[in-house]
Order: sequence, then structure tokens, then C-alpha cells
Amino acid sequence: MSAGSRHGDTSVETGMIEHPLILLPALGSDERLWQPLVERVDGLVECRVLRGEGETIAAMAASVLERAPDRFYLAGNSMGGYVSLEIALNHPERVLGLALLNTSAIAAPPDRRANSLAAIDAVASGQFEAVAARISAAVAPDRPEIAALAARMAIDLGPDVFVIQQRAVADRGDRRAELANLGIPVLVVAGSADAITPPRLSEEMAALIPEARLRVLDGIGHLSPVEAPAMVASALLSWLLGISGRGDAR
Repeated sequence: MSAGSRHGDTSVETGMIEHPLILLPALGSDERLWQPLVERVDGLVECRVLRGEGETIAAMAASVLERAPDRFYLAGNSMGGYVSLEIALNHPERVLGLALLNTSAIAAPPDRRANSLAAIDAVASGQFEAVAARISAAVAPDRPEIAALAARMAIDLGPDVFVIQQRAVADRGDRRAELANLGIPVLVVAGSADAITPPRLSEEMAALIPEARLRVLDGIGHLSPVEAPAMVASALLSWLLGISGRGDAR
């Protein structure tokens, strides 16, 4: 069966990709973020959703590496992208290919850091569910069903996880100067309607990474794996099938 006959991409013939694809969720998200995509690539690549645990991006990366196989493909959305980048920069021998979705390599801007700290204070005062709903609405302002799912995921993970993740994201470092060191294939996916991580940040990353391919999804926002799973699955499969022969032979 070709990728086109099942996923709308006629550029390559499919076959089971040898190594697994590790999927890292966004802040406040769990495996539900990736499930629509996983269903579309089932039988073509083994997917494992791992949520980074720990109080910093580096600690989250270490927790993923502890549970991941020796070698794998890696994709992360938003905060999952920060964790993925941390893994790939520090352990490139384990990562066969890196996909960065709706994410950036910059430190948290002052206004975003202030927003995270304000959200943490609000949770401490007993407003967790209201904060989760407000942030989720901002992430998907024109997709109420996506905002509702984002809120459910955050609430299910609970206030402790929310606070830890907000602190980790607020304290992340600027990695742009290190991007030229990435010697692995990289796919950068942006949403043209992403108000949280504007496409210009993805374009900047792609320009700084030697083996990067940029894909901008028209009209798609911040949580692209669940907003546009068919488009993301097609982009990921085309990329994976294009690099897996070279990567799996390394």
C-alpha cells in the first residue's frame, strides 16, 4: 500500500519503518494530543507517546531517555519540542531524525515568562480549572472543540504537573546558537495561524539547522497534531520514509 492510498502522500512507497517514533506532548497535554496522528500512521511506524517528567526541560529530557529505546525518531509539539531539542542536542547518537512542531529555540520572552508566573500564582490561589480553561482557549481561539480537549487534558494531569511545566517553560534557555551543531535530519512544522509560536520562529530555526526541512500548515494553529492530524501525519510520513533508509543504516 502506498502512502498516498492511505494518507494522501503519493511521493513514496510505504513500509514499516524499522525504528520507533517517540512523540512528546505539549504543556498540559497527554497521549490524546497525538492519538489522531497515531491512528493514521498505524502499521507504518511504531509510535510511543512519552511525557517528560521533572522540574526542568533537561530533567524532562533525561526522563524520556530513560524510557526510550537506544535509537529512535523523535517528534515534539510546543513544550515537547523544547524537550526534543534538548535530547537531540545532547544525545544525537540516539536520535535518527527530529521533528519540531509549533515550537522554537528561544528563551521565554519576558511577557510569556510573566504570564507563566501569574498562572502559577493563580493556581496557588485555587483557580486551577479557570486558568486551564483560559490558557486552552487562547491556544485554540477559533476551535472550541480543540480548546475543550486541551482544557480536559490539563485538568486531568492536575495542578502539580501544570505548575511544574509552567516553571520549566518559563526558565528554558535560548538554544539558537547550538542549532548549527545538529547533524541529523530535522523537520520543522509550523502553523500559519499559530498565535502562541508564530511561524517566524519556526522559519528562524529551520534557517539555523543544517539539515532542516520546513513545512508551514496553512490555517493551522498551535496544537497541530490534533488540529490537523492528516496533514501532520502526511508530512511526518513523507519525511520519515525519505530519511529512514539513510538513518536506520547509520
